[in-house]
Amino acid sequence: MRYRFFTALAVAALLLGAAPAPADDPEVPEKYISVDQAKALVDKREPVLFVDVREKPQYDDLHIRGARNVPLDSFRSHLREIPHKGLVIVY
Repeated sequence: MRYRFFTALAVAALLLGAAPAPADDPEVPEKYISVDQAKALVDKREPVLFVDVREKPQYDDLHIRGARNVPLDSFRSHLREIPHKGLVIVY
């Protein structure tokens, strides 16, 4: 089970590392964190919401336990479902 968690975090790191940083300042402050930083938050039992932006079959195959699936192509239309308070990690 831990293997799946670490694999999902590694995938998240690859996805975040592959995407270019936004050119303009975002409307919502964003920060990029490493897999180790995300794992440390989970280990400390900090309240974190993980949002998996992969397609449903990929999400079903492997995801972080408790993560919400909001595919990237429909992300904008589901923004209201994502809390605006607290820490949200999109991977």
